[in-house]
Amino acid sequence: MLFTMEQGDIERLGEAHPLWRIGSVWASAGSGPDSRRLTASREGIQVHAWTAEQLSACIAYEEERNGWPASQAGPAVRRS
Repeated sequence: MLFTMEQGDIERLGEAHPLWRIGSVWASAGSGPDSRRLTASREGIQVHAWTAEQLSACIAYEEERNGWPASQAGPAVRRS
């Protein structure tokens, strides 16, 4: 079930930001819980965040900073 929820986050990010390549990387520590870091890239720009909401905000910031039109094509990213 956890995998399904996380995959849903990635799918929603991809729908909301279709011009970006969205992915995730798992970070594990021997003494603590594993964590998922979300990543997005577009035209040589890479952004990283721990939550879908943070990644969406980073993408919006980079779009504004680079003068790219907003890529919000789909529904807003929501927390599952």
